[in-house]
Amino acid sequence: MLSYRNLVEDDCEFILQNWVGNSVIFRKSLGKDELLSMIKSINTKQYDGNYYEMFGLLNDNILVGTFSLYQRECDIPENAVFFGIEVDKSKRMKGFATNAAFMAFKVAKEKGYEKIFSQAGASNIASVKMHEKCGFDIIEKAINKKGNEVYNFVKIL
Repeated sequence: MLSYRNLVEDDCEFILQNWVGNSVIFRKSLGKDELLSMIKSINTKQYDGNYYEMFGLLNDNILVGTFSLYQRECDIPENAVFFGIEVDKSKRMKGFATNAAFMAFKVAKEKGYEKIFSQAGASNIASVKMHEKCGFDIIEKAINKKGNEVYNFVKIL
């Protein structure tokens, strides 16, 4: 059964072994103390001075990914939030990301958000298909800061 919860200290070892340095969310090298500090900060629903909430995605109480809702300084309406997702490589293509997206929609709507934005690499066919399956609309194809082609998505909640 799929569920979600806030990240906890016990998640650190899994995150350090599987994601730090190799993921979108945990892309920089973090030590255990830095990761614990990051989790504590995220659990206050603030990170780097902005709203940021990350949830552990669990399959039968085993961490298989994370999803996050966050705001950042850019040109989006106040009633909108960004969505990010990470699923462990060994657990991909099993519907976890799709289910996590619907969980994120529910949380965002409960918090009063009316729109949710997301981004995926144009070459990441699985992610693009997941966004379309979840009802996101492509609002533009762009080049990100790293020079990669990406799709920017929006979904009305």
